Parts: sequence; structure tokens; C-alpha cells
Amino acid sequence: MSIESVNEKEKASVNVLSVDNFVELDTVISPSGKVVHLAHDDKHLDAALAFAREHGSIDVSSEEDKKVCRKLDLIVMPLFCFLYMNQFMDKTSISFAAIMGIQKDYHMKNQMYSWTNSGFYLGYLFGSPFAAVILPKVPQIKFVSIVIIIWGLVQCLHCTPKTYAAFMFLRTFLGFLESFVAPIFIIILNQYYKHEEHFGRTGVFYGFNGMGSIFLSGVSYGLYKHGEDYAIKSYKILFLIIGLMTIVNGFLILIFIPNKPTDAKWLSEREKEVVIERIRHNNQGYGNKVFKWEQAKEVLIDPRTYLYFLLSLSVAIPNGGISGFGSIIIKSLGFKTDMSLLLKMPSGAIELVGLVALPLISRFIKSRMAIAITYITIILVFICVLAFSSTKYAELVGFWIFGASPCGIILISSCVTSNTAGFTKKMITTAVMLIGYSAGNVIGPQTFRSSDAPKYNKAKAGAVGCYCATILLMAILTYINIRENKKRDKAREALGDKYVVPENIEFADLTDFENPEFRYRI
Repeated sequence: MSIESVNEKEKASVNVLSVDNFVELDTVISPSGKVVHLAHDDKHLDAALAFAREHGSIDVSSEEDKKVCRKLDLIVMPLFCFLYMNQFMDKTSISFAAIMGIQKDYHMKNQMYSWTNSGFYLGYLFGSPFAAVILPKVPQIKFVSIVIIIWGLVQCLHCTPKTYAAFMFLRTFLGFLESFVAPIFIIILNQYYKHEEHFGRTGVFYGFNGMGSIFLSGVSYGLYKHGEDYAIKSYKILFLIIGLMTIVNGFLILIFIPNKPTDAKWLSEREKEVVIERIRHNNQGYGNKVFKWEQAKEVLIDPRTYLYFLLSLSVAIPNGGISGFGSIIIKSLGFKTDMSLLLKMPSGAIELVGLVALPLISRFIKSRMAIAITYITIILVFICVLAFSSTKYAELVGFWIFGASPCGIILISSCVTSNTAGFTKKMITTAVMLIGYSAGNVIGPQTFRSSDAPKYNKAKAGAVGCYCATILLMAILTYINIRENKKRDKAREALGDKYVVPENIEFADLTDFENPEFRYRI
């Protein structure tokens, strides 16, 4: 190490020890020993810093914290759970339409139906990088609200195409629009919730996919049974219902959810201060609109980036295939069309109960990694039943239990939320995760080859392999995070009384690599 480098580190150490106010802080030493120079202008700092400077740090009792959390759960969570439900329904409505006549109407042969599922995620895949670049530069909530309304209109237009090509264009464009919506859940969790609440709240979001399955099963059954009474095809009415629900959802978010919690009209001044304190120890803040190239480069050298991509890919391949072919799989077991539509309800119920229970389970089992690995192991067992059993009712139960499979992507999403700091880094890492997830959902339906119909045994066996890989990758991610946390704890202990936490460092828009206070949540 050069003399200049040593002197720079000594100077940084003095600054960390001597400052009493964030504005005066020039440098900190990252966990890797690198000297990090901090910006002083608000343009490069976190959006929550101005409010934190004005109000300072406050003491919040456990009762007050719980009261504010309940208020957030009553206002923020329902709107975004409803959004997740709509987002799920517009993706999977094609599975219900598949046995309600859409394949016949558009003359789908060979892999044409598979591409109606893959095409959606091709749009998603194409849009994710644009979302990573654009979202930090705009008022995120308001921008995404408008995108949701447009997405609902496009979903309504699904009832109009006369040709397969026109229908595929709408499916692909729908996926492109949704790529801008997915990151908003991570932004919302960062703005309102503590890191220990991320995994459970993400589980509740995904649990409402199950509510979407139950709703779609009931509505599609009723539409199919009375299909002759309508002027248009029953599956087209299904598209219209989902689209209109999405439009309403977009307007509700536009009206009630501000771009920052400190702008929320439904929070008192004291409650806004409590929200700031709630997120202070996440060491992430609200976000920053400046695209930072040094954070973008850090994404490339972080091994977690590649693990998130591979994990997203491994959980998405079975999801894209089995979800897209769900009704077809059930019908292949020998059930009639109307019964096949209804028999997706139990899968939705298992998803709803199993995932909404995650906040409760997290109270007793503190490790999200342990919970997720347990869930995925159970899913693996029942995917084996679905793939290798010769009894139709056993296969049906295997399909139902698969409903809890989103626990895999819940873990990945919550890890990106809690364990990626620096707003530019978070947005790019989210894009990488969504690219992996999109790619897996493109690949998944293609594993269901028309030549393997009606059982699709090869695709089911492939799902078994994907979940084996998922468990291994989760174990590797857990090991890396535990090892890094121990390394940082030892470095802090070695400094002893010399280690002083700079005030408001959590609002400096530092990355997890740069912030010596940051610890990865296991």
C-alpha cells in the first residue's frame, strides 16, 4: 500500500471519530478497507436526509412503532396486495382461457400456446433494463400508477384481436409495461418497513396471487357455464374484468400513495418521524435520483448479483411452465373443462394461506433463509409426486402444493430489498433479478412440448431439477452472507472504542459494500 493511501485512511479515520454532524463528514472506511468519499450536496444524497436533518433522531416506543406499522398495513398493504393480485391474474388468465376456447379460436398448434406465455415474459425481459434506468429519474409512485392504468387498458384490449399475431403483440406489450411495475414493491418496502419485516410482507404480496387464482377459478367457471348467454367469448369477458380491476387499482395508488412517506397526507408529522426511524436501521433510506456509475460497477463484482440471477432463473422455469399450463395439466388428469377450472382453487388457497402466514412464521423463526429452504424442500417433494406418480389424485395434490412455490422468488425479492444498499445498485440488481425471472418464465412454457402432451413428463422432471438447484443456491447465498457479517463484526471489535457511528450515515446513499454499519440479513 502506498504512503498516500495510508495517509488517506488515517485522515478518514479521524473524520469518522471527530464529526458530530453528517454535513461535515467527508469520508468513511468501507468494510473492505477502501476510503469512501461522501457527497455533501443533497442531489447525491438520500431523499430522506432533509427530513432527518430537520427533525433529528427521536425515541420511538415499541407501542408507537406497532401502531404506525398497523396503520401502514391498513393503507399501504391492501393497495399493493390488490396490485399483486391483478398482476398475477393478467399473467395467468391465459391458462384459464386455454381450456375456454382461445386455442381453437386462434388456431394454435404445436408451440403457439406456449409462446402466449413466453411472449409475455419476452416483453418483461426487454423492459426490465429500461425500468432500472428510468425509475430512479422520475417520481416513482406516480409514474408507475400511470403505467398501471395503461397496463389495465392493454389488458382490456385483449378481447379485440382478430389474429394470433395481434394477440401476441398485446401479450408482449403487457409484459413490457409490467416490467416497470415489479420494482415498485421493493421501493415501497424500503420506504415504509423495517428489514426484518421485508420477508413477511413480501410473502403477503405473493399470497394474494392465491387470492387471484381463487377469483379466476370462480369467475372463469361461471363464465364458461353461461358462455352461450354472452355476445362475446367468455374468456374475453375474463380479460375485460381483470383489465378494469387493474385500472381502478392504478387510480387508487395514484390518489393515496405519495412518492415519499414524508409527503403522505394520511400520516401526521409525528408518524412521519416514526417512519423515518423505522427505516433508519435498514441503512438504505428512500432512494436517490442520480444514476451513480460506481454503484453500477459494484453490481458486476458482487457475487450476490449472479446468485440472484441464477436463483430467479431456477424458480421461474417451473413457475412459467406449470402456471401457464395449470388448467391443461389438471384436464389431462381426466377432469372435464368446468371441473378443471374449479380444481385450481385449492392451489390458490394453499398459496394464499401458506404465503400470508410468512409474517407469523417469521416471528418464531428469525432466519428467512431457513424458512425458504424448508418451503422449497416441501415443494420439491410434491413436484416429485406430480412428476413421477401414476395416481391422478396424488398428481393433483402435487399440483396444489406447488401453489406455495413463490416462496422462492419471495426470498430473492426480500434479499434484494434488505441486502442491497445504494439506490442505483438496488435498481440494477432488481433488474438483474427480474431479467433472470423473466428468462426463466420464457423458458418454462417451452419445456412443455406439444409432442409430450398430455402428460408433459419431461417438463415436470425438469422442474424437479430446478428446485434441487434452488436449494443448493440458497445454501451458497446463506454461507456468503454469514461469512461477510462475521468478517465485519470482527473488524468492528478490533477497533473497540475507536469505532464511532457517524450521524445519519444511513442516509448517505452508500452501498452495502461501502457502509461499515451494513449487515446482511440471513
